[in-house]
Amino acid sequence: MRLDKRILKTTESMLIKLRDKTLSRFVLTSLMPLATFLYTLLRYKFISDEVPFWYTRIWGDAQLAPKHTLFLIPLISLAISLFGLLLIMMNKYYIRFYEDAVWTCVSFCNTFLFASVFSIINKASAPFTSIINPLYISLLPSFTISFLLLHFIMPSFIDLAQRKRLVTNPQVHIHPGMILKSPSARGGGFVYAIVFLLTAFLFVGFSKNFLGFYLSIIMTAFLGILDDYQNTHPSSSYRLMENPVLRLFLLFTSVLPVILSGVMIYSVTNPFGGVINLNILEIQTNNGVLPIVPIIVTSVWVVWLMNVLSWSNGVDGQFPGIVGIASIIIALLALRFKDIEPSHIQIATLAAISAGAAFGSVKYNWYPSKIMWGFGAMSAGFVIAVLAILAQAKITVSVLIVLIPFLDASYTVIRRLVKGKSPFRGDKGHLHHILLDRGWSVSKVAIFYWLATMFFGVIGLLSPERLVFKIALIISGVVEFVLIILNISLTGRDKVRSDTQSS
Repeated sequence: MRLDKRILKTTESMLIKLRDKTLSRFVLTSLMPLATFLYTLLRYKFISDEVPFWYTRIWGDAQLAPKHTLFLIPLISLAISLFGLLLIMMNKYYIRFYEDAVWTCVSFCNTFLFASVFSIINKASAPFTSIINPLYISLLPSFTISFLLLHFIMPSFIDLAQRKRLVTNPQVHIHPGMILKSPSARGGGFVYAIVFLLTAFLFVGFSKNFLGFYLSIIMTAFLGILDDYQNTHPSSSYRLMENPVLRLFLLFTSVLPVILSGVMIYSVTNPFGGVINLNILEIQTNNGVLPIVPIIVTSVWVVWLMNVLSWSNGVDGQFPGIVGIASIIIALLALRFKDIEPSHIQIATLAAISAGAAFGSVKYNWYPSKIMWGFGAMSAGFVIAVLAILAQAKITVSVLIVLIPFLDASYTVIRRLVKGKSPFRGDKGHLHHILLDRGWSVSKVAIFYWLATMFFGVIGLLSPERLVFKIALIISGVVEFVLIILNISLTGRDKVRSDTQSS
């Protein structure tokens, strides 16, 4: 009996230890054995039948072993990780830095084993191509610089925002769709735009092809910060920006520079085959020809996507994931061509910069957030919309990348119009509100949007161009059906609550 109790007590103690950061550290150290296994598997067909494996033996044939022996190394690496976990779980005494020392040793051993496999494969293999496209690797510096810039600038901006009272307090600032529980600074979108521009100047430069793009970003950024200011200062002279019609006019004005610089949608794919040419009406001016229909279509499309993404900025941590993942998908789309031109690399670099800036804000925007993106989220929406056009992504693919926000916004506009409400008037009918009402945590909702953006973005990236419209149509139908069911169930629950309260 005593033995049973001792076993039970030991088991409980080990399970308690697994609940804390010990398990997460084990998972992280186990990534190296996994990477070692995958690298060996991917290079296996290039490796010679025999490889130099037993380095402790005399130089020559005695060191050689069949190439399948290499798979022993990731197994040994995994065993080391398991042994480290066992040492920590069986430890009964408190020793300062004990766990840190164990995981450091485990990480060192696993790294050494991976380096050994890498060295052996490179010595005993036929020439092989790089696993990762070198063009993708070339995007890492721009991504990293924008990530670090925003990550280190944001704390200073948060302090400045707090001093200037650029803070949303849910007890003071009332909004129909607000779910904020504690005060949070505004202006995250403005910082994103500034960091994006600075990094773009560094890696892409002041090419005349992007001057209109840069000017539009500056205009949307300042429009966003002015709106954030008036939102937190009700008595300010900028209060007139609360008017939705004026806001919409200013948004259309802010996108004009990039459109007039030549970034337009001149044609769209006909779902029944062929291409629909939009360049059917032109006006001759002293400076050239203005294609009227492409200007109108592009303006409406860009402003619509800006609002679509901005409306998906209702939950802490939700927006940077959507923007970051969408930017990565666009970067990959820009490099999908067989013959890569310098302009393709520039567009991919700009998308990588956008992704880095977005992910750099996660620490400060995750629940509970220290700063909100605010109306400056329009800047990120603008960048995504324009880069998708520059990457020559089909409208259908662009929709797939932001499918959940797109369908949610479309349904929200229709729902508000059917109820006789203004489509610009906020409410708690968005998908993230519904998920929260059904008991989801804020972090869970944010992660759902991240995964959905990644899933549908990859589908858009990998789908054949001749089938992408049909695939998008089927997926959109299914997702829209789910959204309608969720809204109906929410309406029914609200009605039951109101009936209960009235009785």
